[in-house]
Amino acid sequence: MKATIIICTKNRPKLLIERSLPSVLNQKIENEIFIIDSSTNYETYNELKKNYRGIYYYRMSEPNNLAMARNKGAELAQTEYIVFLDDDNEFYPDYLEETIKFLDEHPEYEAVGVGKDIIYPEGKIYQSPPQGNYFSMNDGFLIKRMDIKCDENLTANEDADFGLRFLKKYKVGRIDKPLMKVYGSAIFNKTSYSDYSDSHLVGLIKFWLKNKNEFDEENKRYYQKMIGRYFLLAAGRPKWFKLMYWLEEKLKRYIKIYDNRKNSIASSFGRRRD
Repeated sequence: MKATIIICTKNRPKLLIERSLPSVLNQKIENEIFIIDSSTNYETYNELKKNYRGIYYYRMSEPNNLAMARNKGAELAQTEYIVFLDDDNEFYPDYLEETIKFLDEHPEYEAVGVGKDIIYPEGKIYQSPPQGNYFSMNDGFLIKRMDIKCDENLTANEDADFGLRFLKKYKVGRIDKPLMKVYGSAIFNKTSYSDYSDSHLVGLIKFWLKNKNEFDEENKRYYQKMIGRYFLLAAGRPKWFKLMYWLEEKLKRYIKIYDNRKNSIASSFGRRRD
């Protein structure tokens, strides 16, 4: 086998069983499968043990985060190529066939990204592979080498942080056709993120402060708007008030916040990129 597909999951056995895992098992090319489980219960383990064979399973110890899980999966993989797949997304059956063929035929590249169909409640949108200096490992990038690790200090955006450092060192190819399927929230009238958590906000801020000088203009605007949205969600939590004032000084060039109101309002909103 030439490739390992690594699925990191946490407390979502239904999505794992219904989406990501079947898409991996249905690949045209035989592959190695690792499930890296950070769950706080044994539902995922019991489901896999009962119904699936030939899948490698590793249970993370506490405390952990997604960066740690990704690093563990990469450490365990023994194949020439690896790729990460979120438990709620899917690869089309020819994903591995096309990406492996591309890297075999283009030895100058150390990874290759693909286009994706984003499934929204309002319909499907095709998105080409990322351009410029943006590269997120969960965007279907098949990677030839993993000598760069995810930053385990980041509790969010560890995938994009990995990509920024990877692109400084290696060339990345692109296949501009849909080879994976991801699921997004509503396109319009976005007022919140379903995956919001305090640790996610902290991770996003750490990621921005670490990498803000690395972004092209398009991705600067994207992260500015994302942080503005998360500020709105944090505004209702008293323990965040002091932190928000401190962050205004750090991010005042990038985020406009009205601090003298009970409910802070970010001045610009943009479409969420999934």
